[in-house]
Amino acid sequence: MKAYLNADLLDQAVKANARRESSKIIFLDIDGVMHDYSTDDIVQEERVQILKKIVEATGAELILSSSWRLGYPEFLEENQLTEYISDHESKSLADLKQMLAKYDLEISGFTPYSLLGENGRPLEIRTFLLDRADVRSFVILDDEAFNWQWLRQFWVQTKSPVGIHPDGSFQYRYGLEETHAEKAIRILNRFD
Repeated sequence: MKAYLNADLLDQAVKANARRESSKIIFLDIDGVMHDYSTDDIVQEERVQILKKIVEATGAELILSSSWRLGYPEFLEENQLTEYISDHESKSLADLKQMLAKYDLEISGFTPYSLLGENGRPLEIRTFLLDRADVRSFVILDDEAFNWQWLRQFWVQTKSPVGIHPDGSFQYRYGLEETHAEKAIRILNRFD
């Protein structure tokens, strides 16, 4: 019987990969992650401070998966999209960039654009990962329960049920919190 796998070559490949510099990625949503909808602040400083803790503990880079990426000229150019952004959205984007810069954080890339609606974000993240063989680990910070499928194990949901409204609907708390950061750090550092 012919051997299809040479164990020595496999060992060499594993060792070579271990020496390669690899990346850790935080796929970042904004709405419901960087603010909790309780104030007019589009980006809350305490949420950015928590994000900074995750980055410091893991060395991860920030990849914007939020629809906010549609306001970044670099994203629009790369995806050959026509810019459409209101003055309010433009100010919100400037506030985001300023708050991230205050904590020495920056967006280093974007997930690609998809027209698939509700299931678009998981597809966009999977597509991004296909082009990045250097990704060692990643986490998804998002409040929405998309159809994550196998990505669910890497998802940290920043939306938590807190009770029931008198009208019978569920009430939720939104925003990145310390408990989310702890889970994100565990996911990102699992191979360290």
